[in-house]
Amino acid sequence: MKINKVMIMMLGMILLITMIGMASASLGEFKQNTCVPIRVLANCSSINLTEVDGVTINKVMTKQGQTFNYSYCSTSKIGTYAYSWNNPCVDCSSNDCGNSFEITPSGFKDTLGFYIILLVIGIGLIGLGFATKDYWFVFAGGISFMLIGLYSINYGIAGQRDMFITWGLGLFEIFMGGYLTIKAGLGASDIEM
Repeated sequence: MKINKVMIMMLGMILLITMIGMASASLGEFKQNTCVPIRVLANCSSINLTEVDGVTINKVMTKQGQTFNYSYCSTSKIGTYAYSWNNPCVDCSSNDCGNSFEITPSGFKDTLGFYIILLVIGIGLIGLGFATKDYWFVFAGGISFMLIGLYSINYGIAGQRDMFITWGLGLFEIFMGGYLTIKAGLGASDIEM
């Protein structure tokens, strides 16, 4: 009986999160330095994309049926990009002619949970190796630390990527993972903390 209530609550939470995500006016998240497909659905003959991220564009969007498309490729800056268009069929004074999208290093938003899970797995493998004196677990944990360091450098931590924190933490993780991997790979049977 309690399991059914828990299952219903979990299903309700998933539906609520899905509806909140669908109610957003954003196009979503895209990877840095890739082209973003901007689409507008309207029953008009033409629509001009007027502005993206404060930069005047004034480009005619291509029409396919009732969908107008434009591929915006200047996405080197991380953050939220707002865009607007000129739609002769709709009164734009009520803000119906604008939207936004977000640019992140990996194309995903809020990757902190994924990063923490990887870190916990790596630390768990290393701890298991020290506890059982089995160097293969330490070896696997060291490899996972090196991969976490590469992930940190390439994609940042929680969507943030800078030279000081991200690179410093990433290089530290690579160094520690390499040290543990080499030490365990040499067959050190006297692994101690």
